[in-house]
Amino acid sequence: MPKAPSVISRVVAILGAFSERKSLITIEEISAMLDISTASAYRYMSDLTQAGLLSRTSGSYRLGPKIIELEYLFQSYDPILQAGRDLMEGLAGFTGCNVLLCNVYDQALVNVMHVTGKHPIDVAYKKGQRMPIFRGAQAHILLAYMDIRKLKRLYESALKDPAIAPDALAIGEDWRAFLKQIRQIRSRGYYVSEDQLQPGVTGIAAPVFGEKQEILSSLVLILRNDNPPSMSQSTLIELVAQGAKQISKRIEELSAGVACAAEPEGS
Repeated sequence: MPKAPSVISRVVAILGAFSERKSLITIEEISAMLDISTASAYRYMSDLTQAGLLSRTSGSYRLGPKIIELEYLFQSYDPILQAGRDLMEGLAGFTGCNVLLCNVYDQALVNVMHVTGKHPIDVAYKKGQRMPIFRGAQAHILLAYMDIRKLKRLYESALKDPAIAPDALAIGEDWRAFLKQIRQIRSRGYYVSEDQLQPGVTGIAAPVFGEKQEILSSLVLILRNDNPPSMSQSTLIELVAQGAKQISKRIEELSAGVACAAEPEGS
């Protein structure tokens, strides 16, 4: 007998139903999406409204003010952003390029920080917008360091989705070819993409790791092909790789400090 969805999974599904094309959701839509009664859907929406995660408008529901509060806390106090902010600003100032930090969760990839350089770029995917998982420098780097079992599930799932299958197949026409390409990226430790996310723009990405050497983010430098910086691409690659290593080291040091602070005295 299939396991019933948990309350948390249903809440995540409700919040995940919002998108750029869907800013309002009705009780009836939630009832159909979760396959629950109208009364149960109302209870979920009522509780989420009480928590501030949703707001009610003329019989429909929109995202609530708690989302803005959480976004403020994330942007102001997230340890990864804190670890990388000044380094990203320094990299943008030195190269004149734009610098991004992209995080992955589940099967989603999101730009969480964008530092503008001397030559601003109107990026195709703004901060907070979901980005392609199989296209662009940031995506290739995150895929290269992903757990292989999760990577295979992600690839096989992509082949069943007409919207993203072409991107996955562009990396490898089957799992073996895909894995070979991903391993080559990992052995280099960086990835350069040209025109993959928007015409005339090149991205250079390197991995950012957590304290257990798990992939957390990709540090990405983007530049216009018609107005590149005076330094060579090899120099830019080295700068991005060094910046990613420094952020990773700071995260490791931060984690070690938190662990020490949590230990009782005399232990």
